[in-house]
Amino acid sequence: MTSGDKSPTIKHTLSALAAAAVLALTSPPISAGEWRVGANVAGGKNPFLGEDNVAVLMPMIAYKGERFYANLGNPGISFFNGSTNFAGLGYSVVQADDYNIDLVGRVRAMGLYPEDNDELEGLDDRDPGFDLGVTARWQTGFGELNAQLLADVSDTSDGQEVILSYAYPFSHGKWSLRPELGISWQSSDLTDYYFGVDADEATARRAVYEADSAVTPFAGIEFEYAFDQRIDLVGGVGVGRLGDEISDSPIVDERNLAGGYLGLSYRF
Repeated sequence: MTSGDKSPTIKHTLSALAAAAVLALTSPPISAGEWRVGANVAGGKNPFLGEDNVAVLMPMIAYKGERFYANLGNPGISFFNGSTNFAGLGYSVVQADDYNIDLVGRVRAMGLYPEDNDELEGLDDRDPGFDLGVTARWQTGFGELNAQLLADVSDTSDGQEVILSYAYPFSHGKWSLRPELGISWQSSDLTDYYFGVDADEATARRAVYEADSAVTPFAGIEFEYAFDQRIDLVGGVGVGRLGDEISDSPIVDERNLAGGYLGLSYRF
């Protein structure tokens, strides 16, 4: 579970991204945009041994301007690939008709607190982290190609994640739908922090385990239904399958992920 040191290249890259994000967010004025407020209920399988499945009621606050955007409480497709980035912000540094490149910062809302779990007694806590990174989207006549590169900058796991996906957004009447297929690669630092077992955490029933980098495929669909010009029903369902390097951990007992969310939002 002990994370490794960041390489100089990663440190320099993250420093440059952080500096660029500060400049991007503080230099130009933020133009008027669209706000959304609401709430949703999200639920899904918890892969950790002895842990209850997740079900939470979350407020939702989101803003989208010409370049700057932020959201809190919208699980999105990340709920199904193990990333669980429920909150974040971004700034589009490159915008074109068919592609854009954004700087992003996101809360990695993963965590494990085993004090009330007899199956995991003796484990150290696993805390949420904060990721900084870059995303890119290419719009084609056959759908969207999306790529994300994220790295922990909170000194929690010191890990990285790469997410590649294909989506095909379309509308029908008052419905807007976005089916998506993708894969998530998580570095060994990231997987070992959350799913590894150190020597001082091992027991007769729980062996030492050092998790390696892992690939998790996922699929899901998000939707919106417009009741009127301001009120929308929002939701999504999806599935994922944890890579062997995660599912083989002695503190994991569920390889298949599944979940969904449903809520209402008000636009102004």
